[in-house]
Amino acid sequence: MRTRNTLFPAAIVAALTIASLAGCSGTASESGSTPSASATQAASEKLPSDFPKSDVPLVDGQVVVARGDKDNGWSVTVQPKNNSGFADAKSALEKAGYTQQAGGTETKVIYTSDKYTVAVGTPGVSVTYTVTAN
Repeated sequence: MRTRNTLFPAAIVAALTIASLAGCSGTASESGSTPSASATQAASEKLPSDFPKSDVPLVDGQVVVARGDKDNGWSVTVQPKNNSGFADAKSALEKAGYTQQAGGTETKVIYTSDKYTVAVGTPGVSVTYTVTAN
């Protein structure tokens, strides 16, 4: 089990890298038009019932992706109410007692607590959390 715990944060970083690349693969339309407000205002996703809301603070905003379970981990993407979502996410995790792990970047970082490992990334404005139980 010791080996799994030391390799696990690397797997989370790899997953975040793939997710951020997938999020950036879209192309802009040549006309330069933006989607209508109704097209971009999708209904907010609900967090899975077993998501550890009291242990993993999320930034304020609209949840646009919410998947997973305790056995496999959770993936949650939030469209924050302001442009400081990534900084707010890191601050909230630190206030909740999480410790930042070495090897983070300006857009991806991993935090750990006794209960959970949380990888936080941002491909732009949105904030993506990948949460696993330790």
